[in-house]
Amino acid sequence: METVLVQNKIKLLFEKMSAPGYIMNNYYADGLINKLAEDTEPEISFMKLLTQISDLITDALGRIEECHATVKVFLVRLLAIASRKELHFAKIFSKRGEEIAKRFREINSSGINPSLRVAHMEVALAMVSHDTGVSWLLETGVWKEILSLCSEKQTVFVVRQTYKFASRFMWKLNDMSDETNIRQVLSHVLKPVQEIDFCNIYSLTPEMEESFTKVLEPMLHIIMAVVTEVDYMPKQNILMGILLREHGIVSYLHLVMDRMREMTLQTTKLIVWLTVAKSFLVKPLTADTVYVAEDFIEVLAVYFNIVQTFVARRSATGALDFCTACNLIWLAICRNKSFNYSRESTNIHNKLLFMCLVPTLVYIKEMGKDKYSEKVYERIKGYITKILNGTCEHTAKAAYALRDLSDQLDSLTITIQSVKRLTCMKNHLNNEQANFVFQALFYILIEYDPTIHEVTEEMYEDSQDKVLVMTYVLDNVLYLVKHHDINWCESLEVICLYNIVYNILQRPNLSCKFVVTALNVIAVTVKKFLPPNLSLLLESKPGSSMHELGKLIYMKMHDLNWEVRDSALELLLVCTHISYIKFPPFQKQIMEKNLINVAATIAFNDHEFYVQASALKCVGAATQVSAIWEQLRVQYPCILEKLLSILRNNQEGIVRKEACNVLCEVYQNIKLTPAFKHTLYEHMVSSALSDFHWEVQLAALKFWKIVIQSLLNDQGMLDGTFPPVTFSRETRKIVTLNDIEIQKRLLRILNELASIGCLTVLVKLLQEDTEVEIMDTALSLALEIDDILSKYKVHDGVKLNENEVATVEELLCYIKEEEIDGDQDMANAEAATTSDNVIDGILNASDINLLANIYERHMSLETGKAQTNTSEICTPKIKLLKFASPYLFVNHLKKNDLKALLENKRKWKEGIRSLSSLLDDVLGIYEMNEEVNTLDCY
Repeated sequence: METVLVQNKIKLLFEKMSAPGYIMNNYYADGLINKLAEDTEPEISFMKLLTQISDLITDALGRIEECHATVKVFLVRLLAIASRKELHFAKIFSKRGEEIAKRFREINSSGINPSLRVAHMEVALAMVSHDTGVSWLLETGVWKEILSLCSEKQTVFVVRQTYKFASRFMWKLNDMSDETNIRQVLSHVLKPVQEIDFCNIYSLTPEMEESFTKVLEPMLHIIMAVVTEVDYMPKQNILMGILLREHGIVSYLHLVMDRMREMTLQTTKLIVWLTVAKSFLVKPLTADTVYVAEDFIEVLAVYFNIVQTFVARRSATGALDFCTACNLIWLAICRNKSFNYSRESTNIHNKLLFMCLVPTLVYIKEMGKDKYSEKVYERIKGYITKILNGTCEHTAKAAYALRDLSDQLDSLTITIQSVKRLTCMKNHLNNEQANFVFQALFYILIEYDPTIHEVTEEMYEDSQDKVLVMTYVLDNVLYLVKHHDINWCESLEVICLYNIVYNILQRPNLSCKFVVTALNVIAVTVKKFLPPNLSLLLESKPGSSMHELGKLIYMKMHDLNWEVRDSALELLLVCTHISYIKFPPFQKQIMEKNLINVAATIAFNDHEFYVQASALKCVGAATQVSAIWEQLRVQYPCILEKLLSILRNNQEGIVRKEACNVLCEVYQNIKLTPAFKHTLYEHMVSSALSDFHWEVQLAALKFWKIVIQSLLNDQGMLDGTFPPVTFSRETRKIVTLNDIEIQKRLLRILNELASIGCLTVLVKLLQEDTEVEIMDTALSLALEIDDILSKYKVHDGVKLNENEVATVEELLCYIKEEEIDGDQDMANAEAATTSDNVIDGILNASDINLLANIYERHMSLETGKAQTNTSEICTPKIKLLKFASPYLFVNHLKKNDLKALLENKRKWKEGIRSLSSLLDDVLGIYEMNEEVNTLDCY
């Protein structure tokens, strides 16, 4: 039925497009085209197979000249989608092929609509997906007009599409084993470079070089697009053989590299690609092929010769760009390929990578002569000697040549370029290479450690270039330690990373970005790289950087930049978790510096919501460590009430969510009074039912899951089952858990859940008006309870008692929203004013050391005010006049197919972007239907 409806809508759409003056909405038209381009849905695949689609498109193309530009673009894009199917292509082009060819021949004309040109490129790309389309391109010769687009002044998107077409077109000819047409297409593409006789041109003027560049650059990009198809190039093929053996393209490119400086990098990259292709031409990739170092000896020779060429031209930046490009080329070739290497050939990438590090090593050694201690300097020399011993003679020669050039030029500027390019490669390294790069970057960091050498005022007056080097290095180090296995066995330096970064943070005038990155590095080192010895179990030595970590966090939590405060809080969170799990001495630092107290102050007063959320995470982690929590309670005796206030009143969902998570931690780790538990249940009911932020509702449901698990554990359940016997808290005796006793306990749990509002929450959220994600979580929770009840046959024992709510409709009448209290609004306004005063005090403080005093003064004021308002607890937004009974809960799950309801809601949500819905958008059916609410966003 749905398919027939969609077919009728498509026919209606083509009828509307044939009407004179019809204009399409570009937004809706693009959405429909993008949907039709997908093959993932059965509905779309079925529609593409319908024969009437090709008939409708054929008829519409006959009237295309009368249509508006928006309709023309839509029809041509529709033609592109249909042309992917060879049957549709044959039917349409047998009738409209001449007209389409005529429009392709005009694709370069200045009068064509740019969007229409892009649409025709989509058709061209669709045609090269099958043999019939390629044959049509060859017969009509329109491929030449398409390729000429890259020589004209077109948009970047059109030019890129042209390169993609050229690549797919030639590789499709390769698949068809059509050597004749491969030669014809390659001759056409390479014609510009073969017509320029560089051997007889003794001097190139700037004007000549510019004109040659315009001619040669498109050709280079087309060949580059062809050879970079790494799924085809390593295997046996015809295309690369003709390109390399018959046209001698590499020799031409060497001439271009020698004579034209503007295109040097592009030319050298293509030479390397073609040399790699030549290696695979000699020894194609198969399942049984084993590659040895000699198979790629020509690649390495070309690589080192080109590096020497850049050095001879005194272009260190060009050499670095080329080395970086070669690393990425090799990675692209090896990615997702199962190459079988012999042992001696596995270090090819290491040789390529080593050249990228040469300027960095030069900088390290240059700085180390005067500034490092003899021990550190010897360690650096040992590292450089080690990596040189792992390379070959050609690598060493090229490295020394680049080293000499770096010495002659500004080594700092070249180092900036080196570490900047390492940023491009940092996510393309394996663990061995990551350790290799990490060590080099570590030794650069040492240069900025003020404790390594004698401190002078000039040291703190770093140039902009030095700051850039330090920033790039630290950013790369952070990525490597987070995403790679940097271990002390291979990189002993990682043990010292914490100390070095900590010492660097003592320098003045560091940028905000650098401090944030440094704090993140420290957080990772604390989590992953604490020294592997028994000193972890003991207190740190006074004066050591680990002993001063609390002081560092304290100062950065008071920084003016919110990004720094946020990073400091993330570091505090890591330390708090570790102090509970494996490093108890951290507890002393946290308590001595009142770090959790400061975090609580930030959570209540900071003007940045992200910082508030991070601070609340720290407060939640503090609940696991009783000593830290008790210290916080001394300063904030009403902290639980404050958390409830944030949960109810804070404007930002992310803050309310974290407050809810903190209360979950409190419920699990802190012993609460019955009165506060009752209040907490009321607020969690309110948050689960009425909060506008779906993540807050999910956090509240997480709380109820914790409550359910706690009640089950209290009644003796372990890992989802009841043991044969358990200890009864009520009778203080060992009780045998037979079926009757288990049923009694489960009924007791059900009644408890009903009395605190948990069952009401679940029943209310299992209604049709609930969002899919929330309903999914609520249903999962409800079914967990129901499965336990079914397992122990409790359903029959659940009865409807007198005065209990019997239906969902009746229950909804007893869920009331509380009226807003004017006094409470006044209190919220006063709290906001107080926060503003704190912020103003921070901004007006001229000394960073005064910031701590501002926070402490504010904390003392807050503590005094909290002690006078201990009895004032905010009321929840939702009030339950009656609760859902166990009978209502069980009956609701039994009588309703809630899984089907949830699945229908999912389909309805996905249906917003379904083919039928998108057709309605294009046709404007929603606008014509008067019964549809104009505000309905479906």
